[in-house]
Amino acid sequence: MTQRPYHPLYFLSALGNGGLAVSFFMYFMFLIPHPDSPLPHFDHLRATFEKGGTAQILVIAVSLIILALAVNHFRLLIWNVRSFHTYKRTSAYQTLKSTPGEVAVMAEPLTYAMSVNVVFILGALFVPGLWANVQSLFPFALLAFLAIGVYALVLYVQYISNVMANGKFPVDNLNQFGQFLGAFAFVMVAVGLASPAAMSTTPWVYVTSTVASLLFLALVSGILLFFGGMSLRAVLAKGLAKPGAPTVWLLIPIFTLTGITFVRIYSMVSHRLLETHVNTALLFVVLGFLFMASTAVGLIGFRVLRRLDYFNEQPDGAASFGLICPGVAYVVLGMFFVHWGLVQNDFITAHSLMHYVILSPLVFVQAKTIQWLITLSVKHLSLRKNVSKLEAA
Repeated sequence: MTQRPYHPLYFLSALGNGGLAVSFFMYFMFLIPHPDSPLPHFDHLRATFEKGGTAQILVIAVSLIILALAVNHFRLLIWNVRSFHTYKRTSAYQTLKSTPGEVAVMAEPLTYAMSVNVVFILGALFVPGLWANVQSLFPFALLAFLAIGVYALVLYVQYISNVMANGKFPVDNLNQFGQFLGAFAFVMVAVGLASPAAMSTTPWVYVTSTVASLLFLALVSGILLFFGGMSLRAVLAKGLAKPGAPTVWLLIPIFTLTGITFVRIYSMVSHRLLETHVNTALLFVVLGFLFMASTAVGLIGFRVLRRLDYFNEQPDGAASFGLICPGVAYVVLGMFFVHWGLVQNDFITAHSLMHYVILSPLVFVQAKTIQWLITLSVKHLSLRKNVSKLEAA
């Protein structure tokens, strides 16, 4: 069998596994009581496990799934880092750098930011006593996300400055939304920085985190405005390019991460500056709007992908992993909306039949996302049962 050439978008395979691990963490986040901390940790898991019965089975099952996805995330991350290092020495990389496709390199810092989130979740859930010292860890989280953000900014400034200086950007051929990958990377950094902003009690940490998070959100807005109109015009004129078809869903993870960033920064403002409680009515409106917008993008994108027969044929194996993150993001944003928008405003009762009925479509989307991750991995990564043998060329 012919070996497949490497492409930076293969980082999305690692990103998808990490994102799915985070999506399963949402079950612990919103279904396990943790009144003494903003996130569930080892002690909450142990208390739920000790109840026995169905709760014990679910804790074991979800924990094993999170661990398996995390292991696969880091396995694929290591392979991608090694392969990308080799790829940079090839003529294919030099060719890529002279095209709009250079934005694909943003998948690297995007995945690194996801890795920090996965490490944070694993530490909180499975390391006894770690959460008791979490305040001392937030400065390191801040520095980690700042480092990734600076690296992402250097890559993107290098790319966009070449585009603006050369003036040879093929605007009419931009009939896909791949340029939103830059916004996706920056919003992943923004949401990571917003975490210590929301949970740290050290003023310099939460102020620095908030300001830096707002900086990257501003970059996200600029990219969406700058490239959104150009891409939409090209798509309407020429149709969506099939190799980049999954980019039609890129707005879903961007909406999701923007919503979570808002929740975290708003929590910081409420608790630290205003010394009041979070206004759940405002969260209902903001998260509800973003979730409905994601639903609209998802439905339109699904119809377009079906028309292009993309689910049966993916002409670009690396780009095909762009199907995974939107499914992950939709589930995560849905969980936030159900909890903060519906449960916290007493529209539904937690753990009631209606609560689980409303969550069931999210579980379905999550299951389909896992199915597609397996399908794409088998088709584009594991055909020889060893991902490390993919050629970096």
